Amino acid sequence: MRKSLSLMKLTFLSVLFSIIYSYQANAQCTVTSSLGYTVSVSIVPQSIVVSSTDCPWGYNYNVNFSYNISITGPGAAAQYTLQAFIYCVNSQMNGAYSLPLNGGSGTGTTTTNPAIPHNGTAYGYNSPYVSCTAATVATLNCTSIDVLIQGPGIPTQTIHCNPPSPAPPINLPVEFLSFDGERTDSGNLLNWAVESQHRNDYFTLETSADGTNWSELSRVKGEISSTEIKTYTFLDIKNTQRSVYYKLSQTDIDGTRNELAIKYIPFGESDFRLYPNPSSDGSVFVSFSDKSESPVMLILRNEIGQIVLQQDLDPISKSGRIGYYNSNIHLQQSAGVYFVEVRNDEGVVNRSKLVIR
Repeated sequence: MRKSLSLMKLTFLSVLFSIIYSYQANAQCTVTSSLGYTVSVSIVPQSIVVSSTDCPWGYNYNVNFSYNISITGPGAAAQYTLQAFIYCVNSQMNGAYSLPLNGGSGTGTTTTNPAIPHNGTAYGYNSPYVSCTAATVATLNCTSIDVLIQGPGIPTQTIHCNPPSPAPPINLPVEFLSFDGERTDSGNLLNWAVESQHRNDYFTLETSADGTNWSELSRVKGEISSTEIKTYTFLDIKNTQRSVYYKLSQTDIDGTRNELAIKYIPFGESDFRLYPNPSSDGSVFVSFSDKSESPVMLILRNEIGQIVLQQDLDPISKSGRIGYYNSNIHLQQSAGVYFVEVRNDEGVVNRSKLVIR
């Protein structure tokens, strides 16, 4: 029996939006188009992918999730935009920007890579944060989900969907453990590990300059059946002169594809990332490195140069003189064009344009 937690109906420009909260995985939230068709979206967080299994000075993570998207009824049409945002500890946003616009079911991995800070001592983490070895959907409190949608007869909007509780487990063809990568003199060395494999055909590696648009790099043959931990490696000699994202996915013998993890390898000692850009809700993620050893400050300016936000940043980790910085920023500014500056005592480290819609 289906137990509905709440049912809310709103009328906006003659379009009926029904957002249904339920314990069932196939009815998280539903939007009805003015053309008569219905889009139902279910997003279920399944597991956490950490940047490293050894994290004395903080770590980054993404969320593996399953999805079920159905588009039914008269005039059913593909959507223009369909994205999911999974919020974890302290409202850290994990974005999934490639949900199938024509509907379907499967698994995916978020790509925003938020940071978990340490408490200033090696392997020290203060509540509500936990070490990478203890990171799960439950311990990181990944329980809040928003969906951004736009399509024929559906204006752009963000709707809030509560995940089903408890989340049912998903049986993947491989039990995924880790995905790591580093820049070496020979090229970018990638390695990943799985604990077991069942009906596994092959792994696919893809590359991207922006974390959104992907192209296939290579396929690596897997083992059809194995119950032992297996490690795979791949040396990329094509993308050694730029910063690059790597996406790892797995395909089983019947053709079903599962995205496993994403790894980012920067080029050079100072590498600045700002995303999503444009931002639809004022939430952005900033990541960079700096070797000046002086205090670092983030400044946000409007189009005429006025400072509208200013905050000090502390590195989440250090390697020699190089400090690594990650920060989730929630801006309250109105829509428009802004400029994000990172400064130290020597001047401007980086300056990038940010668009808030």
